[in-house]
Amino acid sequence: MKITLPRAPLLQLIQRCQSIVEKRHTVPILANVLIGVNQSGISMTATDLEVGIRSYADALVEAEGATTVSAKKLFDIIKELDPEKDVTLEMKAANGFLSIVSGLSRFRIATQSADEYPDLVEQKNATAVKLPGKTLADMIGATSFAMSTDETRKYLTGTLFELDDQQNLRLVTTDGHRLALSEACLDAPSQPASCIVPKKAVLEIRKLCDENQGEIELLISERQIRLVAGVNVLTSKLIDVRFPVYQDVIPANNPDVARIEKGVFDQVLRRNMIVANEFTHDIRLTFSTQGLDVSAHNTEQEQSEERIAVDYAGHEIAIGFNGRYLRDVLGAIRSSTAMMEIKDELSPVLIRGEDDESSRYVIMPMRI
Repeated sequence: MKITLPRAPLLQLIQRCQSIVEKRHTVPILANVLIGVNQSGISMTATDLEVGIRSYADALVEAEGATTVSAKKLFDIIKELDPEKDVTLEMKAANGFLSIVSGLSRFRIATQSADEYPDLVEQKNATAVKLPGKTLADMIGATSFAMSTDETRKYLTGTLFELDDQQNLRLVTTDGHRLALSEACLDAPSQPASCIVPKKAVLEIRKLCDENQGEIELLISERQIRLVAGVNVLTSKLIDVRFPVYQDVIPANNPDVARIEKGVFDQVLRRNMIVANEFTHDIRLTFSTQGLDVSAHNTEQEQSEERIAVDYAGHEIAIGFNGRYLRDVLGAIRSSTAMMEIKDELSPVLIRGEDDESSRYVIMPMRI
């Protein structure tokens, strides 16, 4: 095996793989990346047995072959090389080491057989959809913050990807206290399908979509999701449980609507959270025709209060919220104005951006 290519694309290959490689691995070869060389160039593969990625780059190929090497060592070496110099990777079967040459720099690192590396199995009979990478990246950005970290409720630790028969792709996340939903209309019809994608895979999908904002392809099968984005192919196993019936918790007819400038609201929340309980982050919102009063207090009898202008014509009501949940939603809304649809102090509140029906957020109130 022998190839030569510029440092930049080689560094990009290993960077993509670095975030997939399992840091606390129980199978030693999973700390490695698989390097494959054929006449079309170089491929690099990483997997933790749940999520896998394979990326490609053009290279000057002198000899084909395949091997695996430590992902961390390869990344650390390539990162430190001269950006202006090409890099040559060579492995001679006789010594079992990978040689890395760039300018006057020479390295030799140990390898393991490519035959021992797990295959990235691609399931057949998948439902395929195509959409802009930017659209999917924005949808993940609008929902990923609401994934749960509670491993005892595995079904909440990922994102629901749902295709309906109306040409809509919908992403839904919830941790039991809040829910985020974002949807996009596809250009072509597809078969209905749904799956729960693990958090690690969701975040990797977003990275690849940020890099490839043109058309990407999603393929959903019974036990796997696959993303094809440019020269990158990512596969992930699914969370094999049923997602909650999220439609039941989305308020449909909350009568009172508050229209609030998002930036001002976020600043006021941030200031009041300084004295809020550091664990529950509880904030009281009091809506009236005079404005919105935001207040907080803690067990040391410290308190804060601030009034902001709000367009609101409903009945006066005081509701408690986790301030951090509110700020997460405001950070995800793309509009400059947030709309809060309210029923009473115990019912879930629906939040969305003004003139933006593509993303909706539900937050459960707190008793304070």
